[in-house]
Amino acid sequence: MSEIYRCDHCDCELENENDIYMVDGEMYCEDCYNEHTFSCDCCGGRFLVSDSVSDENTMICQSCYDNYYRRCECCSALIHDNDVYWRGDYPYCSECYDDDDEDRYIHDYGYKPDPIFYKCRDEEKVRYYGVELEIDNGGKDDDNAQELDSIANRKESVLYIKSDGSLDEGMELVSHPCSLRYHREEFPWQDVMRRAVRLGYRSHDTSTCGLHVHIGRNALGETCDEQEDVISRIMFFFESHWNELFKLSRRSEETVERWAARHGYDDRPKEILEKAKKSSKGRYACVNITNYSTVEIRLFRGTLKLNTFMATLELVDAICENAIRLTDKEIQKQSWSDFVMQISPENMELIRYLKEKRLYVNEPIEIEEDV
Repeated sequence: MSEIYRCDHCDCELENENDIYMVDGEMYCEDCYNEHTFSCDCCGGRFLVSDSVSDENTMICQSCYDNYYRRCECCSALIHDNDVYWRGDYPYCSECYDDDDEDRYIHDYGYKPDPIFYKCRDEEKVRYYGVELEIDNGGKDDDNAQELDSIANRKESVLYIKSDGSLDEGMELVSHPCSLRYHREEFPWQDVMRRAVRLGYRSHDTSTCGLHVHIGRNALGETCDEQEDVISRIMFFFESHWNELFKLSRRSEETVERWAARHGYDDRPKEILEKAKKSSKGRYACVNITNYSTVEIRLFRGTLKLNTFMATLELVDAICENAIRLTDKEIQKQSWSDFVMQISPENMELIRYLKEKRLYVNEPIEIEEDV
């Protein structure tokens, strides 16, 4: 005689073992299983509906709610911690946060205002660089963002702040396009970074933060063909001198592979560019060419140390100047030593940083820690 099982909820008989559904150590028939249990939208586990936490769109288990979710202060919608917008100690979903723009300082990730271009008064033809600096560990907090915004934009509107889901408890500081000299002499990076550190933020000392530099394509050539020639030489430089640049990146191999992967070496610059156009890496490449108006350098780890930050911008500028000035044949023959010895003396932070990393003249130099 075959064993007879009973549903622990409705007490009906279950003669076939295949008709049994187990949840939390108890047996359920199919009808009770469908009616009284659910699959958590976060972890995928099966739980009793009576133990769920839910809103109109989401149903999760109590453990996932305790560890990863909050309720919007306004509409009570469930919000994953990565998607919370803060006003002081109060969490909001993006919709409720967007309804009140008056005090809004952390914009959505997709926010992109019309660019404002900045250069020093006596500069003429310049290359413009836009910076994305990720900071973390200090909270995705609108009050903190307001402080940083007020410091950065006290004279001109040079910076805005965005949410970024790749960060745990932070935000992304985004500059409008500026000349290298403007970044160096006019942009209040020093004050912004000091305040960010005092507010508890870190950039280098995290596993999440990057420093991305956007190069305006228009400054790389008069025509699209000229621009692509220069871009191909920039990409060739990264592949040819990967060991040195990886050391300067301050990243681990794992984070480079995830966020700023190589395209792969070829001894012809244009072949690297063509390979990149067909790549499945998308924007997660060391040299990202998916943007219409800019080329994005994603290799570098974030930092709140001004010297390291400026050295990174100066390095990108030196690589651009190198790719514009040299032909394909010349850049193919160029050694790392050739490159560093022609860096302009104006790029003092870069030269110092290269010395710190023993990639310039190997003379002793005091090294300060990044943050």
